[in-house]
Amino acid sequence: MIPFYTHFSDLAAKETRNVTLRGHPGLPDGEYGLIEFYCDEPACDCRRVILRVVAAPPDLRTYATINYGWESLAFYTQWVHGNARLAAQIQGASLEVFGEQSPFADAFLQLIRLLLQDSAYVERLQRHYWLFKEAVRAP
Repeated sequence: MIPFYTHFSDLAAKETRNVTLRGHPGLPDGEYGLIEFYCDEPACDCRRVILRVVAAPPDLRTYATINYGWESLAFYTQWVHGNARLAAQIQGASLEVFGEQSPFADAFLQLIRLLLQDSAYVERLQRHYWLFKEAVRAP
């Protein structure tokens, strides 16, 4: 997984989702960026994003790493060759098994799930996915 800004730094600077928290129960006050990571394998069609919740500079600490697969459970079950258990871990928003997590990761996951109810944000992530895939597939 490679950061979106690797190929689209200007667009990432404009369209990376940022969150400012003040007095949110269970989460530290601060400003956080949701840094998008996409698969750079040209033939892969995973249709998911990894969102790394990172504190604003100068801290840059990772608080949570979240997988978000926006397609249906049936899509992911087919994509992982019938493994329904694995498909369920990919579909929707969940903590990324191999990602860096903090003690606040579960609370950030709940916040991200709320943000993913915004259809414009989900459409942006999907658009970024397709732009990224075009870039890695280009000769």
